[in-house]
Amino acid sequence: MKIHNKYISLIIRIFVGLVFLASAILKYISIDVFDLYVFEHNLFSISITETLTRLLITAEFVLGIMLIFNIYARFAYYAVLSFLAGFTIYLFLLPYLFDVDITNCHCFGNAIVLNRTESIAKNLILLFCLFFVSPKFYTHKKWEIWVLGTISSITFIVFMVISAPNFLYTIVHKDKIQIDTSMYESALLNSGKQDIFNDGKQIICMYAAGCKYCKRAAFKLHLMLKNNQLSEDNVKTVFWSGTTDSLIHNFFIEKNIPLPEYTTFRLDTFLTVTNGRLPLLLFSDNGTIVSKANYITFNENQVVNFFNSDN
Repeated sequence: MKIHNKYISLIIRIFVGLVFLASAILKYISIDVFDLYVFEHNLFSISITETLTRLLITAEFVLGIMLIFNIYARFAYYAVLSFLAGFTIYLFLLPYLFDVDITNCHCFGNAIVLNRTESIAKNLILLFCLFFVSPKFYTHKKWEIWVLGTISSITFIVFMVISAPNFLYTIVHKDKIQIDTSMYESALLNSGKQDIFNDGKQIICMYAAGCKYCKRAAFKLHLMLKNNQLSEDNVKTVFWSGTTDSLIHNFFIEKNIPLPEYTTFRLDTFLTVTNGRLPLLLFSDNGTIVSKANYITFNENQVVNFFNSDN
């Protein structure tokens, strides 16, 4: 019976470890979306959020490795137990504490969509499985501390580098965004929206309705404004001509973003102004473009300081 229990413990331990590995990898594949999901909780700034999400994914990945290869299995067992219990409690309290979308709790990123109820059920199943895993079958190995330290360090560095947080990427690359300002001003004049778009401080967002990064930028900007109690009335958008009103409305409705004032530019003009790189955010002070940003470079401090500064 002891041998039988040992093999049951081994099989289930590896199974739970593989689930943790899958959870970490699938979250990381859609890390931009996971960043926004965590940021939506309004607990941390976007820069801190982007670091914490990668730390969380690293922890899940390393715990999965520890379970599979029986490295500090006793510690891993209780850490996984705490993880699952903690996240199950979080899921139970989620709709009462946070105003976030519960149709996908991002346990497995966007690859496997589980809503709040399904995520709770998944956690309870894994907790039940852990009752058949016994840490007593673990034996200490002299090399464990070095292997664990190496795996943890390499994993975190890799996750921070392959899909670097936007603030880190900006520090390293410092891309300069070029636009055709004169053509933008001319197109805006022809659109008939010049007075509205140039009235005080405005963020002019140039989007394509089918661009996933444009949708993520719109949602990220929405969260930044919402989390800092800033009005969304000073956000305007530009799409290229031929984009129907229904497509534009759906672009914002998908994430419950208030529909902003918008206009369209001719396609050739739009591509010339943006240099074909989307999304593009223009920070306009009474019609003067004072700064520019793209999906990677725009950040919370930039948005907040722009609207709160006296200049």
